[in-house]
Amino acid sequence: MAGRTYKRATLEKRLERLEESLYKEKRRLHGVIGDTGRGAGMRHTRCTPSFRREEELEEKIRDVEQLVARCDP
Repeated sequence: MAGRTYKRATLEKRLERLEESLYKEKRRLHGVIGDTGRGAGMRHTRCTPSFRREEELEEKIRDVEQLVARCDP
């Protein structure tokens, strides 16, 4: 994304899609955490979900927000 130029409308649409994906991922994680029983730590070696996807989406959102800020109004 660094070398190309994008229209502001395209970047805003991309930002909107990324924010929607982040919202869905947070809801999914909330459900996974909510479904984990109280004694799961004793029975399972891994009792927490991965937050990798959420972190990647947040990084992409920051990148697109920077591109929107640099874009002509």
